[in-house]
Amino acid sequence: MSNSFSIRLLSVLTVIAVSSGVLTSCSEKLDKETLPAPTTTASESSESSETEPSETEPSLGPNSTAVVTDRIVDLHGQLSVNGTGIVDEHGNPVQLTGMSSYGLNACAGFFNPNTVKTLAEDWGCDVLRFAMTTRGNSDDYTRDPDKYFTEMCNCINLCIDQGIYVIVDWHILFDGDPNEFKAESIDFFTRISTIYGNEPNVIYEICNEPNGMRFDDESQPVDWDNCIRPYAVDVVSAIRAHDPDNIIIIGTPTWSQDVDIASANPVTGDNLMYTTHFYAGSHGQELRDKISTALSNGCAVFVTEWGTTADSGKGQIFDTEVYEWIDFLNENGISWCNWSVGGSNSEASNALKFKSPILTIEEKYAGHWPDEFLSNSGLLVRSLILERTEAQTQEDD
Repeated sequence: MSNSFSIRLLSVLTVIAVSSGVLTSCSEKLDKETLPAPTTTASESSESSETEPSETEPSLGPNSTAVVTDRIVDLHGQLSVNGTGIVDEHGNPVQLTGMSSYGLNACAGFFNPNTVKTLAEDWGCDVLRFAMTTRGNSDDYTRDPDKYFTEMCNCINLCIDQGIYVIVDWHILFDGDPNEFKAESIDFFTRISTIYGNEPNVIYEICNEPNGMRFDDESQPVDWDNCIRPYAVDVVSAIRAHDPDNIIIIGTPTWSQDVDIASANPVTGDNLMYTTHFYAGSHGQELRDKISTALSNGCAVFVTEWGTTADSGKGQIFDTEVYEWIDFLNENGISWCNWSVGGSNSEASNALKFKSPILTIEEKYAGHWPDEFLSNSGLLVRSLILERTEAQTQEDD
């Protein structure tokens, strides 16, 4: 264990000590992960599941305040892919770090100017990823496209107003074959790119985690050459008709883990990246080796989703393994978003204790949360984002 590793681990464990025990639930790479929580309004949540803190409870520590005041997009402007990394409009390397939302169908009312400002200025996020569930169990894009198109536009506008980058995530999972709703995807990204194609803030992620068997032939797997790549070619073409410049991120086979396979036969085009997803307690050197292979093949990688737990979402936070991953990502200049913030689920990788009565629902939506409202995972990830933001600032200077 290096001295720098020991110092960072000690400092984060000290911060984590103020938080209560790890929350547990499930985010398995099976059907349970994207079952959205029942959608409620703020008033409904306040009446049904939130309670005022008891008068006998200890008072909360101070609320968080802004530590990052630079507007990241004003500093870096139009991003592009150069080799295996991201550079800004001045040609300087950029490594983005931030948070992914939980599925937007389970985040009603959470993302607003206050919470986005908190994530940008208090946490140091220079990118937010919004996961729009394409098919859940009752309320999702394929059932109500107008509702969720508007919701995604609202989220994009919040990030533009805040001056940070935003990943528009077509969050397939139940629909493991991206071709099942390819027509809807092309329509969605055509409209998004038409509206926002001139905004440097926008990044497109066109298929979250391809997995399982083909929707039209259950005897055939969702593979790269015959399934994901042809889908990507068509969706990339639809976006490029309206937005020739902004970065497009392409999902890879086996829940976006086989980036090495995708890199052997990449999609032709500029400013294209490929995603890898990992959970620190389940994925280690074997997956890092796949990323290294993709980099060696000349493909740029963006980790649009990773978690501090096992891929079940249950149990402990894997601090040591998290630092192994973060060191690897930093060494290779790989950008990342952590899963997740915003949902009222209670999985251990959720950054906030959203179901707890520590704050009223109005206080939760007001942002600037005290440490007591952050989970162990949230405390750890916030420290990592702020650490990387400080390092990036020093590099820019």
